Amino acid sequence: MNESINAEDILSEKINNLSKIILKQIPEKSDSIKVEARKTCRDATEKIRNHAIEMLGIIRFLKLENQRLHKEKQVPTQIEKQEEKHLILKENNSKSYANVLSKKPQTTFGIKITGKNTENTNQIEKILKTNIDPSKINISIASLKKLKSGIIVECNNKNDAEKLKTAVEASKELQGTTLNKGNPRIILTNVDKELDKERFMQVLIQNNKNLIEACGGIIEFHKQVKEKFRIGGKEKDRFVSIVLEVSGTARREFLRGRINLEWQSLFAKDFISIMQCYKCYRFGHKSHACKEKIQICGKCGNQGHDYKNCKESFTKCIACMRMNDNKKGSKSNINHDARDKNCPTLNKIKEKISKSIDYGQ
Repeated sequence: MNESINAEDILSEKINNLSKIILKQIPEKSDSIKVEARKTCRDATEKIRNHAIEMLGIIRFLKLENQRLHKEKQVPTQIEKQEEKHLILKENNSKSYANVLSKKPQTTFGIKITGKNTENTNQIEKILKTNIDPSKINISIASLKKLKSGIIVECNNKNDAEKLKTAVEASKELQGTTLNKGNPRIILTNVDKELDKERFMQVLIQNNKNLIEACGGIIEFHKQVKEKFRIGGKEKDRFVSIVLEVSGTARREFLRGRINLEWQSLFAKDFISIMQCYKCYRFGHKSHACKEKIQICGKCGNQGHDYKNCKESFTKCIACMRMNDNKKGSKSNINHDARDKNCPTLNKIKEKISKSIDYGQ
């Protein structure tokens, strides 16, 4: 049999042809067959066709999954075994403080699922759960969230998200869209200000061969590592902080140990920037863009005075008070000021941002 012939395509063509033959046998007008009966026959024919096409989609998905599993079960060569052993030993011997810090935040990979013929969220959820069983296709679900016209399903890894999308697309009633993740950002603090953007990248490449190798060469390094902006740099400043946007692969290598520059070596850290207004103490904008008319205190949470002029002896976080007002169940601790780096509201926002970043597998 010719391998180029796709059995599913042949079946699909035959199903369509058979549906046309059946429909031609149902007359447009007939005295002996009522209009309602003719419509029932046409609807039944269409349902049979749709179910058959849906079945073919599932067959395609199962074949692809079977091919993937077959590849994973292939016996490793002696060289692969040696490389695996070396990798395990290397990982076991490198649990330094820097390595602990480099552990990536737990991230998820989302698929937005919508209905082809409905925007009703409950109906979409019902169709999804009727047609797809996560345990049968061996995927791990982190969460399911309802939107106004669809559902967001978060998977624990990228492969599972891709498998879920394939399964969704096999259904005639649903469609799936991959939610793209942003690249992670890291920061190097106390960098010599004399290293301008071009010179900084040259020094980074010359003195950190491990970074180049991890990225797959200089060309790939330039694709995966880009300077976004600098913090500081006034005339009186000797040092600046440099924020880089990197790939998940580059991030892991940056956080693995010291980064060598010209006359210094530094540690990189993850960087997540969150704006906070010092007039209303909400997140996402700055004071000059604030729409609040009355100043709110970041220390006690009361109106009419600012943080510096607060005379209260207690602290109450206005950000957490607002969050508690909209929160069901257990409430967050409010006994801290709104600028506290360990503020529960701030940490919740950081966690949400972290989940929207692709830290890699």
